[in-house]
Amino acid sequence: MTSKETTRTKVIVLAGTSGTGKTSIAHSLLEYYSVKFPELKYLEGDDLHPPENVAKMASGHPLHDDDRWGWLKVVAHRSADVARLSHGISIITCSSLKKKYRNLIRETEPDVDYYFLFLYAEESEIYARLENRKGHYMKANMMKSQFDDLELPVKGEEKNCAIVRFEGKSIPLITTEVVSYVEKALANETF
Repeated sequence: MTSKETTRTKVIVLAGTSGTGKTSIAHSLLEYYSVKFPELKYLEGDDLHPPENVAKMASGHPLHDDDRWGWLKVVAHRSADVARLSHGISIITCSSLKKKYRNLIRETEPDVDYYFLFLYAEESEIYARLENRKGHYMKANMMKSQFDDLELPVKGEEKNCAIVRFEGKSIPLITTEVVSYVEKALANETF
């Protein structure tokens, strides 16, 4: 580590509504950092939902705040634990739609630095992506609730949050933008 770096645990949260490519970008980051951090791990936040949340979404019903609190704490704990075991950094996909959700994650593991990178596009592009998606319980007809809940971070109001717009961009180009923020996190620069 350089003199500017500390030993604080870091978690990169790939955030945004369903259909924004969080999983694809997580895999791209793992590949990009495979030499520098061979033990780097990524967690799929959706896999951490309790069975009742999965059943609710699978039946076409969106989650509400009360459905999410316990899940968000699990997201915070698991991502922090994985980071502590792998170079002090991990990646997790988690919608993190509301500011209060992001705050809960931070408060649950206060000794961890969370970096929320929002993958974002206009609703019409995300709906089009979801129409072609197979094998996921989040369908296009449930997206209205996610957009209703979405509170994108405002620059200067939330530390270590950024929005990466992906309209018309390839996965490699989006990954390059995300890597620029991960590099800032690794250098303990705020954004």
